[in-house]
Amino acid sequence: MKYSFTSLLILLSLSVAAGTFKGKITDKQGQPLSFAIVFIKGTTIGTSANADGVFVLEVPDGNHTAIAQYMGYQQSQFQLSIKDNEIITHNFSLAQEELKMKEYVVKSTDDPAVYIMRKVIARRKFHLNQIKTFETGIYAKATVRSREVPKSILGIDVSASDMGVDSSGKGILSQFEEQATYYTQDGKEKTIIHSVRESGNPNGLGFSQFPEVINFYQNNIQISTQIDPRGMISPISDGALGFYKYKLEGDFKEGSHTVYKISVTPKRLYEPLFTGTLYIIDDEWGIHSLNLQATQTANIQMVDTIRINQAYIPLKNDEWVIKHQGIFFNLKLMGFDLVGNIVTVYNNQKINGAIPDSIFNKKIVSEYDRDANKKDSSYWNQYRYIPLEEDEVKDYFKKDSIRLVEENPLRLDSLRRRNNRFNVGDLLSNGYSYRSKHNNFSLSTNALLTGIVNFNTLEGWNVAPRISMRKKVDSFRHFNGVVALRYGFSNAHFNAIARVNYVMNHREWQTRGWLFGVEGGSYVFQFNPYNPIPPFYNTVSTLFYRKNYLKLYERVGGSLFINRNFGNGFSINSSFQYQQRHPLQNTDFTCFAKSNVGGFSDNLPTELIGYHWQSHHAAVIKLSASYQPGFTYVKYPDFLRPMGSNYPTISISYEKGIPNIFNSKTDFDKWRIGVRDDIGLRLLGNLGYHVAVGGFLNSRFVGIPDLNHIQGNQLGVATSYLEGFQVAPYYAFSNHERLYGEAHAEWQLRGFLTNKIPLLRNLSWYLVAGGNAYYVNPNFYHAEAFVGLDNLGYGIYRFFRIDYVRGWNNFGQPINAVRIGISPNSILQLPSENSSTEW
Repeated sequence: MKYSFTSLLILLSLSVAAGTFKGKITDKQGQPLSFAIVFIKGTTIGTSANADGVFVLEVPDGNHTAIAQYMGYQQSQFQLSIKDNEIITHNFSLAQEELKMKEYVVKSTDDPAVYIMRKVIARRKFHLNQIKTFETGIYAKATVRSREVPKSILGIDVSASDMGVDSSGKGILSQFEEQATYYTQDGKEKTIIHSVRESGNPNGLGFSQFPEVINFYQNNIQISTQIDPRGMISPISDGALGFYKYKLEGDFKEGSHTVYKISVTPKRLYEPLFTGTLYIIDDEWGIHSLNLQATQTANIQMVDTIRINQAYIPLKNDEWVIKHQGIFFNLKLMGFDLVGNIVTVYNNQKINGAIPDSIFNKKIVSEYDRDANKKDSSYWNQYRYIPLEEDEVKDYFKKDSIRLVEENPLRLDSLRRRNNRFNVGDLLSNGYSYRSKHNNFSLSTNALLTGIVNFNTLEGWNVAPRISMRKKVDSFRHFNGVVALRYGFSNAHFNAIARVNYVMNHREWQTRGWLFGVEGGSYVFQFNPYNPIPPFYNTVSTLFYRKNYLKLYERVGGSLFINRNFGNGFSINSSFQYQQRHPLQNTDFTCFAKSNVGGFSDNLPTELIGYHWQSHHAAVIKLSASYQPGFTYVKYPDFLRPMGSNYPTISISYEKGIPNIFNSKTDFDKWRIGVRDDIGLRLLGNLGYHVAVGGFLNSRFVGIPDLNHIQGNQLGVATSYLEGFQVAPYYAFSNHERLYGEAHAEWQLRGFLTNKIPLLRNLSWYLVAGGNAYYVNPNFYHAEAFVGLDNLGYGIYRFFRIDYVRGWNNFGQPINAVRIGISPNSILQLPSENSSTEW
C-alpha cells in the first residue's frame, strides 16, 4: 500500500503514545450542548462534540488541563492525567454565563457595543494580515437529513424507501466525513485529503475543496457562489457600521480576558447581512467566537436559512486560531423539509511557520492520498474526531447493505431490460434508448414530437429521425456515431448523413484527449452556421404567423476532423471539408394565419440577393484554438481534474477556401480573434463580456455559408447571451468585409439595487443590463441595449429571464422587443442548436 509523505507523517503523529479522553457536555439541566468544543489548554489539541454532546479525544501521555467551551456558557476545566492506551471518561456540565454590564463612558448616544466594534474594525487588517502562513489538520463531517418528504411531485409518486428515509419521511439522505491538511500562504491554498468515507459509496470522494475557514476578518466573505453570489458583508468589515446595528448584551471573564457579548442585526433587510452574536476579546479586539445566520431576507439562494458558528482558542498573546466551525442550513421546498450541517474541527494549527515550496507546486489546489477512500471502518473508529450519532451509525450500515443489493448483476440486468422496452410515450416525448448488458453499446433516438417532425416552406412537412450510437472500447476509448435521415413530403426528397468519432481520453487526466472523426452524406443546412432558428420555432412561426425564417441549402460531401484538448485550458480543432452546395426553393405555402399578415419570403434572404447564389463545389480548411491560462487542478486518487481559471478565454480561428481542388470555386481567407470573461464584482454582482474582431484577408469567391454571419434573432425566445444579438435580423449583417468588430457585455446585478424595491426583493428577482454591438463602418452597424429581470421562478427552480431590448442600426429604424430565455445562471439549459455536427 502506497502512502504520500504527508500521509505517513499523519499516521506517525497518530501513533505516538496517547490515551482516550471521552465524555459528554451538557448544561446544568442535563441537556446536551451540540457541537461544543473540548481542547487541551496551551495546545491546539481538541475536538468538537456531536449533536448529542458526546466527544472523544486522543490525548498524549501526561498531565493536562482539559477545557470544555460553548458559546454563552462558562468554560469548565478538568485536570487530566493519562497514560498510553488509557481511557478516561468525564462529563462536563456547563453553567450559563452570568453577563455583567460595566459602566461605559461614550461620547454619543450609541450603544457601548459601537465603541467596542470600532476598536474591532480598527484592528481588522491586523488580524487579517497577522497570519502570513497557516497550516492545520482538518476533520469534517457533513450530513443532510430529511424531516419530511412529499407523497408526490407534479403527479409523480415519491418513494421514501428509495430515498433512504423511513415511511414518515425522516432519515439521512447523505453523509460523509474526511480528514485533510490545509495550507495557505500569500494567497495560495492547498488541501491534502488523507481519508474520506461516504455513506453508501465506497468510491466517494467527499469535498475536494470544502470550506476550510470562513474568514470574517475579510470585508466580503463568500460561503458559496450558489448560496451567496454577491458574497456577504462581514459584521467587522470596514464599512460595517453603515450596515449593522450592535447591542452590548454584557461581558464575562474567561481566564485573564474579558469577553464581550454583542448582538448583531442588519440596519436594512434584503442586504447580504448576518444576524446573530459576536463574542469579542478585550484589548486584543478580536473574535473569541460567533454565531451568525442569514435568511432569504439577506438575498441568499438555494437554502432558506444558513447559520455559521465558530470558536477560537489562544495560542499565545494576541494570537488566536480557529478550533471549530459549523455550517448549518435548512430548506423547505415542494413538500421536502431538509436540514444539513458541515462541522469542522481544526487541529495542529501552525501560524507563520515555514511551508515547503513543494506544497504549492504544479497548480494543484487539492490532492488526495492514493488510498484516501479505501480506509475501513476500524480506521475511522480509531481516528474519527467527532463521534457518530446513533442514526449516522445506522445509515452507514443501511446504505452499505442497500448498495450491495443495488449492485447485484441480476438486478442491474433486470432494470436494463425493463428500460430497453419500447414505449410509444417515451418515443413521443424523449425518444427511445437502448443499452447492452455490460454498457459496451448504447443507442438512442430523438423525440418524435420535438425533434423528428417539423414544417418548412422548402420541404413542407418533413421527418428527420436521428439515431445516436456509442460503442465502448474500454474505460477511456469509445466510438460515437450519429445517423440522420430526412424526408420532405412536399419536395419528395430524401437525405441521409452519418458521422463517426473515435474518442481517446487520457487515463489519468480528465478532459485531456483526442477526437478523430469523419462525416459524409447529404443533408440540408442553414446558411448561417450559428443555426439561429430552431426548427420547432420555425414550424410555429411559419404555420401560424407566415414567417418562414428558416433558410436552407443542400450540401453533399464529407469532412475529416481532428480535435485535441490538452486539459490545461488549451484546445485546438481542425477540419477539412469538401462539399457540393445546391440552392433550394419554396415548395409548400401551407399556413393557418390570415392572409393579411403578409406573404412568405423567398428562400434566398432578401439581404443577400446581391450574392450570386448557385450550385458550386467548395473545399474548406478550418483551424481554431482557444486558451484560458491559469488552470488549477484537483488530484484525485486515480485521476487529475481541471478546475478552470479566473482568467479570460482567448480564441482564434482561421478558414481557408481552397480553389481548383476537385472543381472547388471557393477562394477566401477568413479570421477571427475573440476574448471572453466573467468578472465577479461581489456586492455589485457579475460582469460578463465577449469581444471579437475578424474579417477577410481575401474574398475572391465566398459562398453564402462562408460569409461573416452574426447570431441574430427575430423570435420571442432569446438567443445565446454574450454570443448573439437579440433583435438583429438573421442575414442583414452577413458580409465579406475586410474588418469588423463585435462586442457583448452584460451586468448581472444579482440583488444589487433590487433589494431596495419591495416587490422585486421579496420575489428575489434580479436586474440585468447590458448591450451588444456589431460594427463594420458608419453605414453598416447594429447596436442594442437591454434591461431585464433574471432569477425568475420559485424556490430553487429559478430558470427564466426576461429582457426588454431596444436596437439601432444603419437602416434608421429603432427596434423594440421583449425576449424570454433561460437564465445563464440556472442549472437548466436548452440543448444547443449550434452543435459540432450542425445537424
